[in-house]
Amino acid sequence: MELSQLTTKFKELLKIEDVSKAPQNILQVLFSCPEQIFEEWLDFCPDLSSDNLQPIFQYYLADRKDKMQDYTPKSLALAACMIAEVHNAKNVYDMCSGSGALTIQAWNINPGCTFICQEFDERVIPFLLFNLAIRNINAVVIHGDVLSEEQFTAYSVTAGERFSAVAKIPAPVEICADCCISNPPYNLKFKLPVFAALNERYKYGIPPESNANYAFISAAVQAADRAVLILPQSVLSDGHNSEKEIRENLIEANLIDAIVQNPNNMFECTSIGICIYSLKKHKQTATVEMVDMRKTYTEEIRFQNGQFGGVSHTNRTYQKTVKTYSEENINSIIGAIAHRRNKSEFSAAVTIEEIKKNDYSLTPSSAIPFEYREAEHRPYSEIIKDYNKIIAEKNSCKLVINETLAKALKLPVVDFKADMTPDRQMYELMESLSGEKPINPDFITFTKNKGECVFKANDPEHLSTIFKYALSMWKQHMMYLNEQENIILAEYRDAILPELLNGEISL
Repeated sequence: MELSQLTTKFKELLKIEDVSKAPQNILQVLFSCPEQIFEEWLDFCPDLSSDNLQPIFQYYLADRKDKMQDYTPKSLALAACMIAEVHNAKNVYDMCSGSGALTIQAWNINPGCTFICQEFDERVIPFLLFNLAIRNINAVVIHGDVLSEEQFTAYSVTAGERFSAVAKIPAPVEICADCCISNPPYNLKFKLPVFAALNERYKYGIPPESNANYAFISAAVQAADRAVLILPQSVLSDGHNSEKEIRENLIEANLIDAIVQNPNNMFECTSIGICIYSLKKHKQTATVEMVDMRKTYTEEIRFQNGQFGGVSHTNRTYQKTVKTYSEENINSIIGAIAHRRNKSEFSAAVTIEEIKKNDYSLTPSSAIPFEYREAEHRPYSEIIKDYNKIIAEKNSCKLVINETLAKALKLPVVDFKADMTPDRQMYELMESLSGEKPINPDFITFTKNKGECVFKANDPEHLSTIFKYALSMWKQHMMYLNEQENIILAEYRDAILPELLNGEISL
């Protein structure tokens, strides 16, 4: 269903004109007589298997800059819940629960379960309460900070005949669960609590304040016997010395049960590489099952009409390809973990000794046997033609902007450069192999001219549609183009690597 349709109906139900008013109005509804609102929403949107409020909050209210809010895709949430064995759980702790995407998938698997949901962002908690109550779920919802262990407010969600009743309850609430599921904010800076060294939570090591990834892992281990977190792949290797120490101690204690390396582009708002990090306190094996899903996924094309701006934008349909997991994909993960399967280029049961020899790296691709074969690829000329299309589109709309203004608008050059932008030598190689001359990027220039901020048509034959949008939309467009550029360059890299290795071509 279109986001605009969802939003219009939701605002109509809440009798608001601005989505920013939604959190306050949702609470008023939940504490008064929500049944009629619930019935009307179900008439409009009867599917309770997914979090239909998530796109509304994510699009209009999410804070990606400070709180690193990226909301969990349905298939990834379902995979995490199945790995966590929520079907065997009486109570589940959803740490950093957001609007409840993970909890909903756990409820789909085990509707009789009781949930503890904790979330730091006060604005999303009403959305979470609405999602729980309309599904008649038993839960406790905590507005609190997982990292500081502070709890500010708590709510009971008590199942009734058709819908749950919501009420405020005293905080703090004890957190103890069979399993913990979480998609916490990635790479978040935080402040360690006083006397962290004496805190039982940090008995495997104290994480750095510059990155909370292992602080969330430590919190999950403390809270439950089984824990499954969705995290950036950076947690699997290297990292800060103290992060490596925690990882080593968790491995030596035989607490890590499985690692799943996921493909990029599973999230709507970021292409970051992610993993599923599974921990278990009472393991029956002394191995870590590593699964590499980067080649095992399903692609889904999503269409979205423009939501804001003039007719040129609202009448336009945007297309985005995201990677997702089918039921078969998820079953292959679960089967590999349950049966400790070794399969070339897919999975391996790795011993603690083997992990130690690999400097305590948990990256599946480094541990799973790889069968070498010559890579198949498109002709170089086709790859470079597609690359040039991307660069031509970027260059067709050039921004010339004063340096001071650029800093104020947070427009550093690095934001708009592809991760794999070629150097001069690579440009020459690209041209020699393909017969196509690569186009040089020329889409932004910083000047010292006071107050200058100008969009220029950098190509007399090609006027970019981005001229019709505001500056914020231009930035978004460039991010999308960077992703496409990186895909093409990654394809080019994978295509050329075998020929470089066997000496057929040289740099």
